[in-house]
Amino acid sequence: MSGRDLKREILLNIIKADTANGTDESTGVLHGRYPGLSLTDCKEIAETIQTALTTGRKDKVSLVVTAPPSFGINAKPTMTVVQSMIENAKRNILITGYSLSSYFSELMDIIIDKSQKGIFVKFFINNIEKQPEADKLLQYKGKFLKIYDYNNKDDKMAALHAKVISVDGKQTLITSANLSYHGQQGNIELGTLIESERMAKQIDNVMTQLIFRKVFKEV
Repeated sequence: MSGRDLKREILLNIIKADTANGTDESTGVLHGRYPGLSLTDCKEIAETIQTALTTGRKDKVSLVVTAPPSFGINAKPTMTVVQSMIENAKRNILITGYSLSSYFSELMDIIIDKSQKGIFVKFFINNIEKQPEADKLLQYKGKFLKIYDYNNKDDKMAALHAKVISVDGKQTLITSANLSYHGQQGNIELGTLIESERMAKQIDNVMTQLIFRKVFKEV
């Protein structure tokens, strides 16, 4: 084994140890080997390698579909998955809303009720000024209900287009469906339900970074 291969093997073993022990020794090792990279870059590289090492063993992925009722397919209905995730959340909810409609009002009531009971909710909304259905949420914002707005004044065509629900740090829905009647029942929409603590953490980290970089503004 060459010296370079040995160094790679040592680094890989350190990353594996970090994964198993919840430590972060690999960031410093990477920074020592590649001082031109920032500590943040090194941390992201280490986390990417950790993800590659752990993908697939514990994660479960299911197809989630919005389709006409007569369309038979072996997949979970979007409306059922969304409702179940929100109703069964025990610790936290992360949710994004590109387009909110009155159809979502019942589930919105459940989200508000959850926050009132101490379940931490982070709700990311696209251009909240143009989302009248968000008014009720705004009345209850507080310690356990945080609302974040995306409004790019420099590019009016830019939008928070992601449709994501993540609950309890272990279950995440990524879908094309909006929180609207057609998104949940009328359209043809595809998504995936991912049961993975790793994925839920990555989603939360991405949104946290966007808050930190002021891409989102807390309302």
